[in-house]
Amino acid sequence: MAGFAKRPHRKHPDGHTEKSYEMPEDKDTEDIGSYIGTSYYDNDDDDDDTPDTRRTRSKKLVYDDDDDDYYDSRRPKKPNFFVRALHAIFPVKGDGIAESVRKIIFDVAVVAFVITGGSVVYSIIDEGNQGNIDIKVAEIYKPIVQESESVEEVREKIKGELNLTDSDLDKIEAEKPGILPDFLGLYSQNRDIVGWVKLGSKTDPIVNINYPVMQADDNDYYLTHNFFRDETQRGAIFADYRNKFSFGELSGNTILYGHNMWNGDTMFAKLSRYYTPNVMTDPDAYKKDPLLFYKEHPTVTFNTLYENAEWKVFACVLFNTQEELGEVYPYLNYRDFPNKATFNAFILDIMDRSVLWTDVDLQYGDSILTLSTCHYPYGKEKADTRVAIFARKVRDGESAEVDVSKAVRNPDPLKFAYQYRVEGGSWGGRKWDSSKLLSYKGE
Repeated sequence: MAGFAKRPHRKHPDGHTEKSYEMPEDKDTEDIGSYIGTSYYDNDDDDDDTPDTRRTRSKKLVYDDDDDDYYDSRRPKKPNFFVRALHAIFPVKGDGIAESVRKIIFDVAVVAFVITGGSVVYSIIDEGNQGNIDIKVAEIYKPIVQESESVEEVREKIKGELNLTDSDLDKIEAEKPGILPDFLGLYSQNRDIVGWVKLGSKTDPIVNINYPVMQADDNDYYLTHNFFRDETQRGAIFADYRNKFSFGELSGNTILYGHNMWNGDTMFAKLSRYYTPNVMTDPDAYKKDPLLFYKEHPTVTFNTLYENAEWKVFACVLFNTQEELGEVYPYLNYRDFPNKATFNAFILDIMDRSVLWTDVDLQYGDSILTLSTCHYPYGKEKADTRVAIFARKVRDGESAEVDVSKAVRNPDPLKFAYQYRVEGGSWGGRKWDSSKLLSYKGE
């Protein structure tokens, strides 16, 4: 019976017999209570007053209670809360297969959540810190020279504002003959600097790219280091290590790299808007007009240590990096153009693949600027792709103005195989107005 302890049987001296009792008929309630309380072996039928010396035990019901000593001495002690919690989340001896699998899955999920959460927190903190560094670097770069000032006035102003000595300036100018005064302060801080790139402004509601451009001995270092050589997730904007930067000499195609940051705002993240608007964050006007971002940002500022220049955007292409997904076009391998045919072939290839066509013309001898960043419209796990913006330098005596009303969306850009598998269709051939390539005669 639940809640009761079972009384053990005792063996009778003459053999085991069941003891039976007969209730006296003339006992009242008090006598019944007395009768029930007599000894189990109290069978004294004689009438003498000699006490029965046999061992006796009261007949009583024993309840299964936590305070009952009978059970306290037999029940195993409960483990403390901490141990019970561990047993609840980690497999232990005695768990069935299903229970063990359930606990393992739960444990893996918890670990993944902790790692992911920690990474997100670190990214947020790191991005905040780098924002302060951006401001500090921009203050060092701010233009400080007026055209009307003499060379001596310029030197004195630089020395005062940048805390440099005559010896410092002489050393920098000896290392970099022809360096622009605006870069003296930055160069004194980090001799890897080769320029400054800018798109939009602080008042631009969409984009504010405003960073120094670095160059190392490889294309790895500045993926994870900033201007001050501190390790950081966002790295820095940097030029391909094979590009040339010297007084009077610049590569035919200068390639700049930058991360497409998780927040969608910093480094080169906003360049993907030339390719397609972000349906989750961009204003409705951008979603209605995929060319609106280009129309509002038709030029890029890229100044080198030796020259300030504006560059007109003329193309935007999504490139594949995985051979199993189709063509991997080697746009990063075109850094110089040894002849007109090579230049023309490159421009035609880019325009065939570009999602936009502009009113910008090109010709052999133009300097090209390529801004490249990651972009995953199909998901990184499915297609590891890059988006690149192409611009040409404003020629001497040419206006930096662009007639953006003539820009159109390419209705049939040449795509790589995976895109056609996902979207269907096939390329219908070149439709770009090749007369925009002035050095190309249709050969």
